[in-house]
Amino acid sequence: MRKPPFHKSVGNAIRGVIWMLKSERNFQLEVLALLINLFLIVFFKLNTVDAAIILVVCFSVLSMEILNTCVEKICDIIQPEFDEVIKIIKDIAAASVVLMAFASVAVGVLVYWKYIF
Repeated sequence: MRKPPFHKSVGNAIRGVIWMLKSERNFQLEVLALLINLFLIVFFKLNTVDAAIILVVCFSVLSMEILNTCVEKICDIIQPEFDEVIKIIKDIAAASVVLMAFASVAVGVLVYWKYIF
């Protein structure tokens, strides 16, 4: 199977992001957090390194949410009925998002602390 041209791959990825925005409440909330952080970056005039750190953790949370959704969708195809093993797999995937979210809050406190106080 031939790989699609680069512009089609980018288009597919953008469609995936749009699907996530339309379909996944947690992703919507995390995008809202990104927008708030973009405002705070401008409001507090963060230096380049601090802004980059904030953006990296924001996009890491979004990426983890996308991967979590992929795992859940694949599990739903493999086993549409309730299954204890599938539940564990989904819980583990969700845990990755929660851990990244906790890390992003910690990074946010460490970065914004010096601008607020």
